[in-house]
Amino acid sequence: MAPTRGTPTRPIRIDPTLWERFGRAVALLGGDRSGVLREFIRWYVREPGAKMPKRPDEQPAAGE
Repeated sequence: MAPTRGTPTRPIRIDPTLWERFGRAVALLGGDRSGVLREFIRWYVREPGAKMPKRPDEQPAAGE
């Protein structure tokens, strides 16, 4: 299922440092945070055909 534009925003609380690390990790694979979160949720709820999002081989160091 392709991402849908115009879906409602869902605010969540995440530590700022963790959010930045997540953003850097997602960028290593050329993606964006929202897309990865949507992929994860589809996989988590066992949507047919959904796959666990890929992770980069290495995590960027803090502050990179």
